[in-house]
Amino acid sequence: MSLDKRLTELRKQNKLSQDASAKKIGVHPNVIGRYERGEAKPTIDVATKMADVFEVSVDYLVGKTDLLIDQNILNQLITIQKLPTEEKERILFTLEALLRDARTRAAYS
Repeated sequence: MSLDKRLTELRKQNKLSQDASAKKIGVHPNVIGRYERGEAKPTIDVATKMADVFEVSVDYLVGKTDLLIDQNILNQLITIQKLPTEEKERILFTLEALLRDARTRAAYS
């Protein structure tokens, strides 16, 4: 899905008007309309702000991926990544076991 369609979809899902979206993103309301019609492309700074406003990745916003990453999971991964190596390895080992068990249960249900 292209940026114009994705932006329109996200704005409507969040029940925001073009004016309200523009205010949150920091652009003129007419610019949102131009983005949604595919008449203009945002700068990387504006695209980043859009992604932040709608709590999605820039890759999702521009249609490079259809995978929405849960912000809570992302925050947990960042926390794990900052831990000392030994703690990180212990947590990842446990997580791998839990994921393996979950996949096995899903395969047999």
